[in-house]
Amino acid sequence: MSTTIPHEQLNDRFKKATQKALLILPVYILVPVLFMSAFYAAGYAPDWKAFGLGALGWFVALLLRGPVSALVAKLPEEKGRNILALSSGPLEESVRLLLVAFTSVAASSAGIVAAGQGWAAIEVLFTIVNIVALTTLANKTDEKAMEAKKFLAAQGQLNVSPLWGVIERIWASAFHIGATMIVAFNPWTVIILIPLHSGLNWFAVRFLNQSFLKSNMFVAIVGVITFIVGLLVL
Repeated sequence: MSTTIPHEQLNDRFKKATQKALLILPVYILVPVLFMSAFYAAGYAPDWKAFGLGALGWFVALLLRGPVSALVAKLPEEKGRNILALSSGPLEESVRLLLVAFTSVAASSAGIVAAGQGWAAIEVLFTIVNIVALTTLANKTDEKAMEAKKFLAAQGQLNVSPLWGVIERIWASAFHIGATMIVAFNPWTVIILIPLHSGLNWFAVRFLNQSFLKSNMFVAIVGVITFIVGLLVL
């Protein structure tokens, strides 16, 4: 028996899902705000220069991922996603290492914390942009648009609350802040952070195919542990 969803039903589900996601967008902003507030309460005043450098570091890593995306574009979809996930460790952690080694962010604990927050915050902003971009597909019925909708439906993302996306950003932010603190403590830890980061994204994608909750819980465990280790070595 075919499990193909009729186009009209798929479009209706996609519209409802994106409308809910748009309502949640302001909540995403709370993620970096709450992290910053917590660190401020703990005595780490915002270092906006380091924050900006951290955001710039994430953007540089994103640009480096561009050639990888181009190379895997012609590969089967699942294989391409796996390669992109595995490339995240070498690309992001090498840039993070250069960030703390050749800029002023590691000059103080506050700078290290701020750089990690900047890295995490720009990723939250990118998530918001992606959600807004997805809403533009709502009224499109061309082949590429329908394939994108089918892909999201197959992953179960049209059935879950958009709040799960916000929660996932909390764990991902914890990972990035923790990883920044760890590599600033000892640059050689990048040897561990590279496979850890790649493994995090690879398994998260694998688990997402099974259950959004399972994927979220996995990111939570890795993110929180990395954050705690970062705090211990800060």
